[in-house]
Amino acid sequence: MKFTFTSIVAAGLLLLTSVQGAAVPPIGPQNSATAATLPPHANTLQKRSISGLNDYSCKLTAAHPRPLLLVHATLLTLESWWEFAPILIKHGYCVFALTYGRYKDIPLFGGLAPVEDSAQEVADFADNILKQMNVTQLDYVGHSQGGILGRMVGISAINHGTTLDGIATVAQALRIYYPAQPIFDSFAPSFYEMVETSSFIAKLNAGGDIAPGVITSNIATRYDEVVTPYENCYQNDPGVTNVLLQDLCFLSINEHLTMINSKVVMRYVMNQLDPSTAKTANCLAAFNL
Repeated sequence: MKFTFTSIVAAGLLLLTSVQGAAVPPIGPQNSATAATLPPHANTLQKRSISGLNDYSCKLTAAHPRPLLLVHATLLTLESWWEFAPILIKHGYCVFALTYGRYKDIPLFGGLAPVEDSAQEVADFADNILKQMNVTQLDYVGHSQGGILGRMVGISAINHGTTLDGIATVAQALRIYYPAQPIFDSFAPSFYEMVETSSFIAKLNAGGDIAPGVITSNIATRYDEVVTPYENCYQNDPGVTNVLLQDLCFLSINEHLTMINSKVVMRYVMNQLDPSTAKTANCLAAFNL
């Protein structure tokens, strides 16, 4: 079973605009546990904005005919796109983002709730974009956990789970992994769901990495300390492009969280979104944005 917006998802990654984004059917349970009313301080945090983001009056163009949805990583919020979103907006994209997966009124972090709940939350947000913008398709870029909530272009997407740098593997060997799970589930259920041996990851990739007809693209980093091994970011189905950041620029030392601040990654993602304006994604990418 694939949690993919046929509009994209499943790893939020990936439908290249060349293949055109897909429509986004609802995913996951009907109601998200994180959709509950947030405390005032959380609402204040969520109102901080990136100029031009979530602008429903933004005009779609022939060059960029679909809205672009950015989905953040575990523990992060929509503000994590503070550097990338303005560049996309400058290039004429109508860019949207949300903070998903808040859990038990923990105000500062997103991506903590059960992943299926977060998938529904993202799907609902995507549906609203489609309705407000009067379109049937959107493009999707996801970082880490955000890369498995909708598939189109994935940045260090946790497609096949993680060993958490071997910590999960050692914990399982020492037989402390499962006894510790209730503790983590009490404040961040998504943590255990993203371990490579979890039932969630098995269900996510059952029947293939991506939905039929979906073209996806993933970029990973050799220095990823969250998705380990980093090859777990990759997908193996036909139509998938997997790229290692260091193959584009051997000088890049970006790890998991800073991938979305890499100019090389930005250039690569923009090339996938609009191949007609592609420029070389290499160590000089900062001059091509």
